Amino acid sequence: MRLTALGLNFALVLFSILVALVGAEAAVRWLGYQPWQVKDLKIRVEPGGKFFTPRPTLGYTHLPGKFQVTLPDGYTFEVTHRADTLRITHPLNTYDVGPRKDEIWIFGCSFTHGWTLNDAETYPWLLQVQLPEYEVVNFGVSGYGTLQSLIQFQEALAKRLQPKLVILAYASFHDQRNTLLRLRSKQIVPWNKLGSIVQPYATLDQKGNLNVAMAEMTYREFPLMRNSALMNLIETTYDDKVEDAFYESHAVTKAIIREFGRLAKAHGVELVVAGLLSDPLTTDTLAYSREQGITTVDISVDLSIPAHRNWPHDPHPSPAANRQYAQKLASFLERDILK
Repeated sequence: MRLTALGLNFALVLFSILVALVGAEAAVRWLGYQPWQVKDLKIRVEPGGKFFTPRPTLGYTHLPGKFQVTLPDGYTFEVTHRADTLRITHPLNTYDVGPRKDEIWIFGCSFTHGWTLNDAETYPWLLQVQLPEYEVVNFGVSGYGTLQSLIQFQEALAKRLQPKLVILAYASFHDQRNTLLRLRSKQIVPWNKLGSIVQPYATLDQKGNLNVAMAEMTYREFPLMRNSALMNLIETTYDDKVEDAFYESHAVTKAIIREFGRLAKAHGVELVVAGLLSDPLTTDTLAYSREQGITTVDISVDLSIPAHRNWPHDPHPSPAANRQYAQKLASFLERDILK
């Protein structure tokens, strides 16, 4: 049976599309893109094999105790969390000894908690060394965004004595965490192996107010992502560009900063927003914070320098970078805040 002209044209169109897709697939692979690979999280935590525990308002937090964490290449580091789940900033046996000191609270993510670092290598510990007359409290939790820092702040104000100073350590990648974009879910789902992870996320209503909800850590793949580099690139581009713009992640962060400032002012607490990165979004957040009457400081370190990351084990800031964070922060506080 001969094909009709319409059928022939349709077949030619399908063939042309197929050729174009094959060519595009070859091109993106030539450029270095690959299909999505689901990587097993080969991190060992001893004792117990878990690092996180559920927390109703925050989704999760760290488990209390002392742990040895081993990365896939065999690199190990030791982490100590007190009974309140917060990482120590001085030797455990020196807590609850002597008169109470005014507290400095630091909120942030794994950069602040100190992932891949031993206790004494984290910048909150090093800041404690430089400011011995104060009690530095490290509220940093791996994977947290600014929203979780806000919730921590609200809860700490209700449970603890009022601090002398609050520092919110911010980096631009917190934006996608605050709205829990697909890109963030894609990154975090493997970490469920170290303890079930649920996370809060925020949206803005028509008046620009925050709405907070909770979500399970799941991730829906695009079709053929595991087989096609082209489809994986399309999905990544959608996650990084389209969805981020739709959910207004940076605007949500600004609303969180605004609420942070309102809460600090209502309790008569000095708030400082510290920038951990030197990129446009972090710079913009610092500028917005100043517009809100919030003190800011740029303590960023050049992470393009290999020595400033914990290579080859992990891309998080190295002990050398943390020494710079601590020195910049201590110098600023002693000069402008704690004088």
